[in-house]
Amino acid sequence: MKKNQSRIKLFALAMLAVCFSQSILFQDGFAQDKKLTLKKGDHIVYIGNTMADRMQHHGWLETQIHALHPMLELTFRNLGFAGDELKTRPRSQSFGSPDEWLTKCKADVIFCFFGYNESLKGPEGLDRFRTDLSETINGMLTQRYNGKSAPRLVFFSPIAHEDLNSPHLPDGSANNKNLILYTAAMREVCKENDVLFVDLF
Repeated sequence: MKKNQSRIKLFALAMLAVCFSQSILFQDGFAQDKKLTLKKGDHIVYIGNTMADRMQHHGWLETQIHALHPMLELTFRNLGFAGDELKTRPRSQSFGSPDEWLTKCKADVIFCFFGYNESLKGPEGLDRFRTDLSETINGMLTQRYNGKSAPRLVFFSPIAHEDLNSPHLPDGSANNKNLILYTAAMREVCKENDVLFVDLF
């Protein structure tokens, strides 16, 4: 239990570091100079896979950010959906495109959670993932979801597959090899596109 609690705290600190406008440090010692500065009235929108989806049920991140920036009057919206990938967003017919929903939410800042589902394709899917990520970033940066400016993007890597020491579950060793590759690819593509990246792996 204590182990899980400390992992949650580390995860929260990594997320909140973005909102302190500090450089994000990666495991290999590389420091990214790109910073995020929140502005009064910003609309922050989550998109991505199950990690984003589950945040709808527990508002700890919004609570922490509001506590750090009480005068900014921020608005949060969660568009995360389990199973979402960069180029695959399963929805009902006539639901609307991702761009349409980000426009409805008037997104100023977008927290993007991708990479885990894509990593299940293994090393063979890595080149496709890099291409999809670059196209997704460039596509969003051409938009004006808030009606006036391009969104500020923050991409979060997948977290590691935890070994729960259960005979009924995989230990994550095979999965983590893929996650390492996809996290590294995300870091590279985000750096190439001058987009903030947070390594949660």
